[in-house]
This record gives sequence, C-alpha cells and structure tokens, in this order.
Amino acid sequence: MSPSTDPYISKTSRRAHRKSRLGCINCKKRRVKCDEEKPTCTNCLRHSVECDYGDVPQQDGSNLPLRKRSPLASSSKAGCTFISASQNDFKTPKRGRPRERPVPDSAPALPDPPCATVANRPFEFTATDMALFHHFLKSSGLAEHMVNQLSRLGFVYHYVLRLLLAFSAFQIVRRSEDTSLFHLMGAGTDFYTDGERHFDVAVAEVAAMVPLLNRENAPALYAASLLIFLCSVTKGPRPGEYLAFRDDGESGCLSLFMGMRSMIEACNSIADPAMLAAIHAGDGNNEAESREAEGSNSSPDSARHVPPQYQSALSQVHDLLATTFQNHDTDYLIYCQSLERLSQCYDVIFDPHVSLTDSVLWPQIFGWLYMLPDRLLLDLRDRRPLALVIFSHYTVLLHVLDEVWMIQGWPRHVMHGISQNLDPYHRLFVEWPMQQIGISGFSS
Repeated sequence: MSPSTDPYISKTSRRAHRKSRLGCINCKKRRVKCDEEKPTCTNCLRHSVECDYGDVPQQDGSNLPLRKRSPLASSSKAGCTFISASQNDFKTPKRGRPRERPVPDSAPALPDPPCATVANRPFEFTATDMALFHHFLKSSGLAEHMVNQLSRLGFVYHYVLRLLLAFSAFQIVRRSEDTSLFHLMGAGTDFYTDGERHFDVAVAEVAAMVPLLNRENAPALYAASLLIFLCSVTKGPRPGEYLAFRDDGESGCLSLFMGMRSMIEACNSIADPAMLAAIHAGDGNNEAESREAEGSNSSPDSARHVPPQYQSALSQVHDLLATTFQNHDTDYLIYCQSLERLSQCYDVIFDPHVSLTDSVLWPQIFGWLYMLPDRLLLDLRDRRPLALVIFSHYTVLLHVLDEVWMIQGWPRHVMHGISQNLDPYHRLFVEWPMQQIGISGFSS
C-alpha cells in the first residue's frame, strides 16, 4: 500500500477555525479559547470572575436604531444576573442567536441617556451578596420605610445597591455578636473584603454620575451620598484615620460628609424636596423599633449625663481664641461662631429638663459638623492646634452616641489622635474632654 493511501500514516488536515487575539484577559492568562461574548464571556461567567469586557464600551447593537437591535440586547437591561456560588451543576448558557455586526443605517441612533448606561450596568449577584442583602432587609437597624425606599432605588441604580451591600458587610463585621451569617456562609467568609469591593466600585460610579445630576437621578445620588458617609463611619476606627484628619496629612472621612452636604444642596435645588425627604422621613413610630434592632433597650436619655462645668471648659477655649487671634481677624470670627454653635448644642443636649429623642439628638450632634466652615475643615486636615482643641470638645457630644454600634469606639480613637498631635501647652485645653470620655493621661 502506498504511503498516500495508508490510513495509519496519512496526514489529515486540521479543521479550519477562526483565530482571534481579542479574547478577554482572564482567558488569555488561562490559555483557553474565549468566545468573546459581551458583557461577560462564557468562561468568566462559568468561574464567577469579573470579565474585563464589562469595563469597555460594548458594540452589541445597543446604539443602533430600534429596528436593528437584537432581542438579547434589550433583555440585558431587564434585571440582575444571579450566579450560583456552587459550580458543580453549572451548564454553559447557549447563545440564542449568532452575533451580528452593526450595520450602518441612515436613521439617527437613539442612545440611552448616560445616567441610564452607568446605572443599568449588569450586576452579578453572588451567594454572599444575597446573604448581605438579606441581612440588610432584616437586621440593618434602619426603619422599615427607609429600607424599602433604599431598596427600590438600589434595584434601578446599582451604585445604591452596592452601597447597601457594603453597609451590611461592615455592620456584620462590627457587630461581632451577630454570627448567624457566619454559620450560614462559613466562618472563613470575608465579608469585609466584599464590602470594600462594593464600596470602591460604588464610589467610582457615583463620581462618574455627579456631573450628570438631573431631576431623575437626584434621589439616587442623594441616597448614595448619605450611604457613602455612613459606610466610611461604619468601617470603624482605623489606624491613622481620625474622622476629620489623618496622620498622612490627607482629609479624613469627614470630607465625605462635606461631599454629602454639597450633594444635598445640589439635589434640593433641582429635585422635589418631598421625594428626597421620603428617603429618610419617618412616621414618628420607628425609634423604639430601631433601638431594638440595634440591640440596645436604652433610650437616649439613659446614656446621657450632664458633664460638670462644661460652660467653664468652653469659656477657656474662647479665651484661648482671643489670645491667639489678637487682631480679631476673619479667622477669629469663624472660630468663635463655630464655638458658639457648639455651646448651643451642649445646652440642648445636656439640658436636664429636656427629654431628647433620637430624631432630635442625632441632628443636634451631626448638625454641628454639617455647619462647619471650610476654614475650620482645612485647619483640621492640617492638624492646627486651635482646630483640634475645638474638635476635642465636639468629641464629647459624639461620645453620647457611643452605645450605637457604628459610633462605638470612634470618640476615644479620635481623642487619642488629637492628643498625639498637640504640643504640651495646647494639651492643657483638652484635659476636660478626655476626662469626659474616660481617658486618663496622654499617650506618647
């Protein structure tokens, strides 16, 4: 038998196939063929990893005229994509129809609004994410109406949903007595890392949406600004971070609070105030429910005691301002106004004849931060002694809320940071605030 006809030694030709170098990065690293399906290729979908196709502009026909769009393109915005955490019985999804290349058409395209493009980016739920959302619905400590309002916004604007998951993750880590989800998901589940991931992505998406603020997305951006600050506080005290300043000279998370102030003012100027108020306005009957969810049966008054001689302590700070700013310039007036507002907060909160509720106590304490002038914020960031002295007296008010899980530990942590950044002379003016918080002596 000749070599050309022998089936055992004859060389068979390979089947023709299309070669492409446009596969996603994950498939290239694993050296497997990528089907280039967008926004997530099949291999990345199977392994529950983030595909880099989701971060680039997609040419799937979404910008074509309506009559040229694929049915799959319109259904991609229908809702969230759920991915099982267990891949034992995973089956590769079949493509409904071959991809079509965009065909130029003379009719004008109808692109989606930029805000909708970012807000409707596919959101891939994992089992951990679903556990976090369940925890938010049942154990967040927020009033029921607020949970409902935020959830509705989160289903439409996914950066709000990510912030809700981040808030829930940080809460689970801070409230160590709640171990139900660890029993459910496993003791090795790193909720904090998941929360950080959602928080970072959400902050980037919100930053991209701020220039596109309009009447439609104002409630979502309003809610997101509130949640960004809450998440930064909910993370808990961290080394080198003291709310208003940092050891590295950068702004603390109080700058996020100021960003929230700017966003609130911008939203109030273009949106219906009733829509914004509906996000957090209660019916007056949720305070007992919220305290029960927080794991505390005490009322605000039970943790409130009148600190002795607070008028004398604040008067000494005023004398320090007068001595430092001898020419009584603009900075002196700014500092004196902030100190006067702080004194008014003391009078309201520590009035023994007034019974405070949560709805009054929280605005009094955080209202002073909300009214801080830019000059004082910059001086706090730069750790100037006079600004730190005034902020130390504010920390006494924050200590009233120390039983609340998200505030717990912050007052002592901030006071330690203040004492470390003061010279011996100015430390004399923070001895009284330190005593009220329960700190004796200065740390080196």
